[in-house]
Amino acid sequence: MIAAIVITVGSLIGLESAHRRLASTYESALQAMTAANELNEIMTRTSTVVASQRGYLLTKDPVYLDPYLSSVRRIRDLAALVIQHYENVHDAQATSDFAAVMALFSDRISTMEAARAGVVDGTMTLEQALSPDYLGIRAMERVQNGVTDLYNRELARARGAQDDGRFDQMISAVSAGALSVLTILLFVLLFRTLGRQMRQEQLARDQLHEQQAHLDRLVRERTEQLDELATHLQNVSEDEKTRLSRELHDELGAILTACKMDVTWAHHKIRGSDPVIAEKLARAQRNLDSGIQIKRRIIENLRPTVLINFGLVTALRSLAEEAADQQRWALDLDLPEEDFALPESTAIVLFRVAQEALTNAGKYARATAVRVALAYDDQRVRLEVIDNGIGLTPDQFNKPKTHGLFGMRQRVSAKGGRIDIHSLPQRLGTEIQVVLPLCSPADAPEIATEVTESTAPAVHGPELPDERQAPVATSTDDSRTHAGDDRPAEPGRRDGGDIDGNADAASRHERTS
Repeated sequence: MIAAIVITVGSLIGLESAHRRLASTYESALQAMTAANELNEIMTRTSTVVASQRGYLLTKDPVYLDPYLSSVRRIRDLAALVIQHYENVHDAQATSDFAAVMALFSDRISTMEAARAGVVDGTMTLEQALSPDYLGIRAMERVQNGVTDLYNRELARARGAQDDGRFDQMISAVSAGALSVLTILLFVLLFRTLGRQMRQEQLARDQLHEQQAHLDRLVRERTEQLDELATHLQNVSEDEKTRLSRELHDELGAILTACKMDVTWAHHKIRGSDPVIAEKLARAQRNLDSGIQIKRRIIENLRPTVLINFGLVTALRSLAEEAADQQRWALDLDLPEEDFALPESTAIVLFRVAQEALTNAGKYARATAVRVALAYDDQRVRLEVIDNGIGLTPDQFNKPKTHGLFGMRQRVSAKGGRIDIHSLPQRLGTEIQVVLPLCSPADAPEIATEVTESTAPAVHGPELPDERQAPVATSTDDSRTHAGDDRPAEPGRRDGGDIDGNADAASRHERTS
């Protein structure tokens, strides 16, 4: 009896001890799996950080920034939990290894944030920010490898706890067996939950990418439609200018010339008999001359005859010198000595851009010195207009009334070129650079003189400088608009030339009458 009681008490004590040891073993295994899950989530979040950083740099869409920030915060929260776990289990080696991994992660996060800030403020290019050094792909791989190693350690710790529990299960088969079944079921549920969460996150990322791709397609389609519409409107505007200039030349020019001839004849006949009427007729002659000059100026503004008849170099020189005389500028011209073969539409685009730039320099920039440079080679032509005015600000670029700038950009874009507009350092002026591709003579009608000989050097005029990275683009506060793609006028036509001939004929008629 006493022996039975002792055995019973001993068995109960043994079962209680086994139960406590089993509970302790189960708790250790559960903590290890929880830490493993936290480490696994850290690995998943690091991938989200890199993907979100890349998406934000490529699209500037804030929707990519939120997953990035939430993942960084979550990783740091999980890191605190993991550190607490290692301190509870008194694992100094794991604590040291995990601290080193998190230090590398924090360093990569600082580098990525600096790269993102550099892209936003323009101190770093997108290519640099997306490079492996700044994007931190290799560093994140080292972070994931370190976390994976710790993850495997926790799994090993959990498996060790399970092995220790088997000894206690031998003492109490029923209790240990039930506890083992519960533990296995718990593991299965944990892994299923983790897998379901991973699938949901992947599905959310896929949906986000699909939505972003759809929005990108819509933006591209709308942009192309707007570009086509703007180009069409510019073409229509330029065609209307050509039609108006031709009608002014043909119709109004003929009327003014005929009137001048008649008034000249009448003045010659009556100047000896009636001085008063002769004086009125002389005044009418002067008014007709003024009308002819006004008509010439209107035609020149609608369709630059100097450009059509004498070429881009001559037209730019005339335009710049006239503007310098009006504004009292110190003018610096750096133009080729001779005109060169150039498609008429390209020449008109460059002329209009220079005209707009000089207008802005005189009207808004309050400049005192202007430089106009033109250079070309076999593939491209470059126009450069620099003034020493008050410069530009980003606010001026974003103003909705800067149609002159938008018109210049649309003209250049329609010809497949590039335009850079930026302030010089400390806002000591504005620099406008336009680069347009050159078409071969067989592809487009040419303007001005032909290229002299096939043995001429490949680069003509001032040497083309290397491409420069433009600072943040800004704009003048200009509300003027221009027409877009220009179409060539009739070959050999000289707008305003017939007026000169008719005026000379009127003078000869006066002398012979």
